[in-house]
Amino acid sequence: MRGQTRHSGLTGAIGALAALCLGFTLATPISAQTEDRRERSERQEHSLSSRVGQRILELMEAEAEGLWTIARDGYRDLLASDGLSAYEQATVLKLLGRARYELDDTAGAITAWQQAVDLDALPDEDANVLRINSGQLLLGEGEYRPGVDLIEAALTRGTPLNADLALRLAQGYGQLQDYRTGMRYARQAFEMSEAPDRQHYSILLFFYQQLDLVPQQTELMAQMIARWPDQKSYWTSYASLLARSGREQDAFEINRILYLNGMLDTSAELIRLAQYYSYYEYPYGGATMLERELNAGRVDPTPENYQALANLWRQAREWDRALPVLRRVATLTGAGPDYEKLGEALYQSGDYAEAEAMFVQALNRGGLSRPGDTWNLVGTVRVDTDDLEGAVDAFEAALAWEYSRAGAQGWISFVEQKIAIERQGEEFRQRVAIEGCELDIERMRRSPPLGPEDVDSEGRRIFPRMDDVCQTYFNLYGELHPEFERS
Repeated sequence: MRGQTRHSGLTGAIGALAALCLGFTLATPISAQTEDRRERSERQEHSLSSRVGQRILELMEAEAEGLWTIARDGYRDLLASDGLSAYEQATVLKLLGRARYELDDTAGAITAWQQAVDLDALPDEDANVLRINSGQLLLGEGEYRPGVDLIEAALTRGTPLNADLALRLAQGYGQLQDYRTGMRYARQAFEMSEAPDRQHYSILLFFYQQLDLVPQQTELMAQMIARWPDQKSYWTSYASLLARSGREQDAFEINRILYLNGMLDTSAELIRLAQYYSYYEYPYGGATMLERELNAGRVDPTPENYQALANLWRQAREWDRALPVLRRVATLTGAGPDYEKLGEALYQSGDYAEAEAMFVQALNRGGLSRPGDTWNLVGTVRVDTDDLEGAVDAFEAALAWEYSRAGAQGWISFVEQKIAIERQGEEFRQRVAIEGCELDIERMRRSPPLGPEDVDSEGRRIFPRMDDVCQTYFNLYGELHPEFERS
């Protein structure tokens, strides 16, 4: 029944009706006047007159039939009558609060019980029951400070602390953000409970989190995993705590176990696992896993996630596998940094021409954190493709930034020396070739013409049989071209 259900939720049940009936004491007959006057006075302080007791019994019969409105009105009428002792008023107020509670008048119940306690006429045990019941109702209404104060008052006046009260106080102090006090009660609730359940673990974990007690959180979470091993959230929280405690390797292993057991199923979780692989210098494993999950559609196909995959392949120095991913990322984002990464992978793969084009594209698109370094990369690619003049141009562009200036200047010195050496070598090769051709021409000049084709129309000797090399440097008359003459 509804009344019974609500009533059972209150600590001590406001003194069961049967116990209340047993507490009634009828007026003392004349034959008892020989008893000690002092003892009689004390008994009378905690007894009901026959008039009040009889009326209460009648109203309790209405309660037993569920007629709570009749009972409430009867208790109010009784309070309005004259001649009630303080104990009788307190008793009626206690019962009035009970009736109001059953009629969903929580505020009225609390008011009646507090009035009963304020009369200071009830035995301590009964008053404490009302304090605790009022405190619980106040907590339920969001009145946390008066709620915990009433329960604390009952504890101070002799009510023993139990697991239920400790838990309620922990909840109340948690709402008041008094985390130290709340944690103390949460621990007591945990320790007093014969078999702590999820709410005991959860509220204790809450206080550990609020006070940033990482070792305590880690230990408690390990216990929760042992009791509820199928709860993925416990495992992931445990892994996070291990990482915060400096036990990153253990956190990594926990995440791997979760993945192998199919307990990681969100995109964010799988990306986090891939990052663990990267952190522990096993990028190949992370890239393989992430690529598989992207292909399976369990990781969101966002540019950021493809960038993560590309970075893992780059860290693993698997340039051929990184290239298609990097191309996709650059196409999706159009960002300079992504073109720079693509250029790096192309360079590592030996495709210098396209690498140079991607580096230049990156510079044109902008957004680079260190464009001077990118210009140095352009220059390096041009050196590798023997475009030495173009390389110098790129390195000179890198001189504009202080961080890339020293490297660019070193490259410029190297390339200019290489250009000078190559130029000297070319001049030497030309001089050797010219001198060889001069000897050949001189030998032909000393020999008579072999035919009319060796003489021009004016009778001058020509040398049409010179080889291609000599024709580069000399004309048909055996004369050196002006551009090859020594200054």
